[in-house]
Amino acid sequence: MTTLPLGQLGYATAVACYEPSLDMHRPTARPFGLTEESTYLYGGWRDESGALHVVERKFCGPMTAGLWLMNTRGGKVSLVPESLQTVRGEVKREYSEDEHHLHGSLLGKAGGAPEEGLDYRLTPGHMAWREGQILELEGDLVGPGIQIGSLDHEEPFFYTSELYRMSGRVLGQQVEGFVFLDHGYWPHGADWKEWRIFNGTQLSWSAFATEFEDGTVEWGQVAIGREGFNFVSVADAKGPVVMDANTRGGIDPDPDDWAQRIGYRDHGGDTWVFELEPGGQMSQFSAARWGGYRAQAGRILRHGEERPVKVAFSWGESFMERFRDEGIGSVDALLGG
Repeated sequence: MTTLPLGQLGYATAVACYEPSLDMHRPTARPFGLTEESTYLYGGWRDESGALHVVERKFCGPMTAGLWLMNTRGGKVSLVPESLQTVRGEVKREYSEDEHHLHGSLLGKAGGAPEEGLDYRLTPGHMAWREGQILELEGDLVGPGIQIGSLDHEEPFFYTSELYRMSGRVLGQQVEGFVFLDHGYWPHGADWKEWRIFNGTQLSWSAFATEFEDGTVEWGQVAIGREGFNFVSVADAKGPVVMDANTRGGIDPDPDDWAQRIGYRDHGGDTWVFELEPGGQMSQFSAARWGGYRAQAGRILRHGEERPVKVAFSWGESFMERFRDEGIGSVDALLGG
């Protein structure tokens, strides 16, 4: 008989939708008694030329390391110089019943280097995000959020994600696309890159959003991992489409260990396939991390999807050596199985 120590349940993971509220975005929220350790704003959109823009800003408490603003105008995802002018360090946070406001430009106020001001406002069902003259986006919440929880006595994990359909201007170009607002919770004292999932459990984790020509938006969080960290969680404006924590994966790497395709198969037999954007390797972003981490931009569709796509974006992450260690096969093998 196989037994586990008390409080260890094979990192059993569950996924479900939830109804968003402003209160849950306060840093004082304590789901399952866990503390908020990271907040992420990230997403992707296209300008009128068809170029893809990818963005990420991480907050740990009131501190932020600046904006990762990347695009494919040069043929591959590259950091734009304007990113170096964005707010880093401490930001002022103000919370009320009807608005959350994060803002700051401390270097400018202190007489330091030129810095574009950050102004981020979240109201019920709406987000407005401005990075000085570099970026100005506004848009609405798309339906319910997605919550992910992994149970463990020593290393529990809880995560929330919401999707906003955004439009505006970036680097002088009109754009439209998506922004995710995510929170990560675990016991205080470790950064994400020091935590269990980043350091061994995760093989691949991707967030995606797709708007079809008929106006439907489908989005989700999907993962392949060790132990019980496997899920396909997909929602639309009405609610859950698939909420499954019993999934299998497939991977098609290139010679440099970037994922050309990643398959996430739910228990019902549908497979959600990530496909790499041409030039979508986030090489600079990945180089700032370790452990074989690869981030790449692309899109995810359910295999066999025939609806015309208006705009789509996926942020995919993978650790190719872990796929090999686990003997994970190709996407075609997954589709055939």
